[in-house]
Amino acid sequence: MKAVHFLALAIAAGALVPAAFTAKASEARSGQDIYFDKCVYCHDSRGWGTRVLARRTPPGEAELTKRKDLPAAYTKIVVRRGLNAMPQFTPTDLSDDEVAAVARWLDEQN
Repeated sequence: MKAVHFLALAIAAGALVPAAFTAKASEARSGQDIYFDKCVYCHDSRGWGTRVLARRTPPGEAELTKRKDLPAAYTKIVVRRGLNAMPQFTPTDLSDDEVAAVARWLDEQN
């Protein structure tokens, strides 16, 4: 009897896993949406990241959306590896596609 319950549970779990992956894949968000969900807390006009960047960037360019020298390739590296006070974001935090979307969106802002 226990084997029957276990088998039924295993079958049900197996049937749900592909649906979960399909739902996740279809929830692709724009770079802007991801930025405002994950990055804006530190990188808005009054955020910690903006204040730190203001010490080493030209006036008016500390806010990421106003940067003129922020290529997507650089953004991807900084997000993955971290830099100074900014922590690294692992693939569990942000997928490679999400990092690429944010980097493209920031690059397009200038």
